[in-house]
Amino acid sequence: MHMPRFKHLDAHRQRFHRYPRNKYIIRDWLAHDRTVAANKRTLYSSLRTTLDLGIAGLILVRFFHHPAIIGLGIIFLLLSPTALFYGLYRYRKVQSHYRMLSAGSPDLLPPALRKAS
Repeated sequence: MHMPRFKHLDAHRQRFHRYPRNKYIIRDWLAHDRTVAANKRTLYSSLRTTLDLGIAGLILVRFFHHPAIIGLGIIFLLLSPTALFYGLYRYRKVQSHYRMLSAGSPDLLPPALRKAS
């Protein structure tokens, strides 16, 4: 049976989704923006790690002739797409979380940033 590792975080997230959006203050909106930016930075870091592992694996396989080094290069080459798919998975999961948070709110700007009518 599969148990979620971060069950306590999921409970916190669900409580946050029930928080009325008209009660948000500037701090809440800025925290949302910081989290979105951090999610993008994490994705870019995952892409960088994917490239690093792939390039290191190719160099080890191509330029070294010891079987242990070639084996390490092959392991790096196999880990490279794994890092890519895990990074994309995490990015999409956090992105869907924040889409769910902003769903149902027609005006996503905080009251302090809305244009005066």
